[in-house]
Amino acid sequence: MANRKTIALRTLQLTYHPMLAQIITEDSVQLINQAQLGCITDKELAVLFAQIALPVTPHPTMTDQYWLLAPCPAFFFLQQHSLSTTLKVQIQIYPVDQVESVIHTLSFIEPSLYHGLQAKPLHNLSKRHQLAKQHHQSVPSKQKLALLANTSPSAVRH
Repeated sequence: MANRKTIALRTLQLTYHPMLAQIITEDSVQLINQAQLGCITDKELAVLFAQIALPVTPHPTMTDQYWLLAPCPAFFFLQQHSLSTTLKVQIQIYPVDQVESVIHTLSFIEPSLYHGLQAKPLHNLSKRHQLAKQHHQSVPSKQKLALLANTSPSAVRH
């Protein structure tokens, strides 16, 4: 199984595993703008990075470098934040003999599972926002949520 390690983002040397790179060459990813990053606070950024565990395997010839075993667009998005270099991220280091299995599980099985579980993410976000406000909780504005989701505030409704 994988060993878990925490590493400073400023020292993390990461590239896609060649097998994964072939599989994801035609993936569609929405472009981001700096306004999306700018609305994330330092505390929010720290919490988001604390939740990330990157699946990696050591590079076969370069010490202190890792091959990433899953597409991680959220990580690369957050890594562009100006304060990300002051933070740490967890990596899960898989042995070479498990690489193909891990890549296939995280590239095909996981997205299939999550698609079925998150059929209406904006609807759920809107409901959570509404219920939190009803309970007088401090919540991010719908404007901020829409900016992060790269959509209009009216789309964050139920």
